[in-house]
Amino acid sequence: MRFEILGEVRALREANVVDLGPAKQRAVLAVLLLQPGRPVPTHQIVDAVWGDDPPENGANVVQKYVAGLRRVLDPDRAPRTPGELLALTGSGYVLRTDEASVDAEEFQAALALGDTHRRAGRPAEAAAALRGALALWRGDALAGLTSPVFEAARNRLTEARANAWEKWSEIEVSLGHHTAVLPDLSRLVEEFPLREGLRAQLMIALHQAGRQAEALAAFRDARAYFLEEFGAEPGERMQEAHRKILRGEPFYTEPVDPWAGSAEPIPVPDSPAPSLSVSIPMTTPQPYAVPYAAIPPGDPFLSMLTSVQKERHRLPLGELFLAILAPLVSFGFGTWFYFVYAATKHHDRRQYFVAAIYAVLLLVGFSLAFVVDPSPVDSDVFTTAENVGFPIFLIPPLISAAHGALVAVHLGAGRGEWARRESARQLAAFDPARARQIGIGRPAQLRSFSDGGLVDINHAAASELTALPGVGPELAYRIVHDRHQRGPFRTADELVARGLVTARQMARIEPRVVCIAAAPSFR
Repeated sequence: MRFEILGEVRALREANVVDLGPAKQRAVLAVLLLQPGRPVPTHQIVDAVWGDDPPENGANVVQKYVAGLRRVLDPDRAPRTPGELLALTGSGYVLRTDEASVDAEEFQAALALGDTHRRAGRPAEAAAALRGALALWRGDALAGLTSPVFEAARNRLTEARANAWEKWSEIEVSLGHHTAVLPDLSRLVEEFPLREGLRAQLMIALHQAGRQAEALAAFRDARAYFLEEFGAEPGERMQEAHRKILRGEPFYTEPVDPWAGSAEPIPVPDSPAPSLSVSIPMTTPQPYAVPYAAIPPGDPFLSMLTSVQKERHRLPLGELFLAILAPLVSFGFGTWFYFVYAATKHHDRRQYFVAAIYAVLLLVGFSLAFVVDPSPVDSDVFTTAENVGFPIFLIPPLISAAHGALVAVHLGAGRGEWARRESARQLAAFDPARARQIGIGRPAQLRSFSDGGLVDINHAAASELTALPGVGPELAYRIVHDRHQRGPFRTADELVARGLVTARQMARIEPRVVCIAAAPSFR
């Protein structure tokens, strides 16, 4: 078997594409492929696939899709026997890839192989390994999957891809292949406009090819772009390249080391086949920063979070009964009552509007049925007003009961998200170091708890900040750039004070923003 996520999620058996079934079933497989060989709890699969709108019977739905995946991925398995490829353990479902290949792992292994070649002084082989890694991509990673977890994973994988292109181009230009890489660099600058390294390599390649005017024009275009989009000058790397071009200085007298500054060597197996033990280079973002092993199962800090997590499956029974009984017990006069209660309790102004509609229907129906043109008591024939009024008076209570029940369930689920966010905020304020360690406010991580979708603006990467409503890549880049230049945020309101977002934008993202104190620095 071969599994691919660097493009549309696919499974292949002997080079033949396997029909993975419905979109949600494909999404369940994608979650397991983001953690190959490791068990993924059912609630994490539900969170990743359905986001803020999970099904009530999420565990049963996941079980159904897992059964469907077993049928297509392991057709030779006898019915009602435990799965070998896709197994259920005490910790969740695990996709065993010991005898299968995953393109994302091959990508990471090729990056590590390039690092090995570079450390051994073989830049040409390093460039070839990087180009081989990049050839594994067939389009946008996890194409077609749209939940916050998939978006964050896609952004991180795309960031790793951009890093690989940047290193490859730098090696090629340093080897004197500037003319050959110019078409690729021009395309990559269009694809990754925020990558200053690619822009700098385009300038250098043009300069090395004797096209100084075009190199300087590339800098002017980049400067205009950054000033217009972010109000900031290009970084030091581009500035230094610009100064050297103006002075006519050569750039590379020997091949460069694009991995300079990496933490430690990355172990690579002797076998060319990719291994699950191969880790990604330190300069490439990993899909998830906190492994499960870093969080002890009996950690009391997590017990409070996981206890709140269990609340998600509890229906708000009191509110549900109120929504159903209020219009029925009151003989239609209370159709509006629950919606006013819900609007007040959950601070949802839309429910006031709904209550007003039911109140108007009540008044109109009652007036037509009993006030405008009532028929004589001994008459067997209703008037036209009564024929219109009685349905308007009698049908809305039934609609209101069903409508109110749906609203109660929906708002109850939202209340659970709010409770999880508040619990996570309190724990982060109590112990910021522990909150940073377990990943509160880091939506790209699959964790054993839910923080209600919080995003830590002091530690989240730009790709994670895009999980906030209305925050695109450009705004996320500005936030990260600002906190690096001016220091971490003390409160969420500083986003407005620093001119990064408007008050209206802040009102939209504030429920999901958290500011976890940065670790103290020692100089």
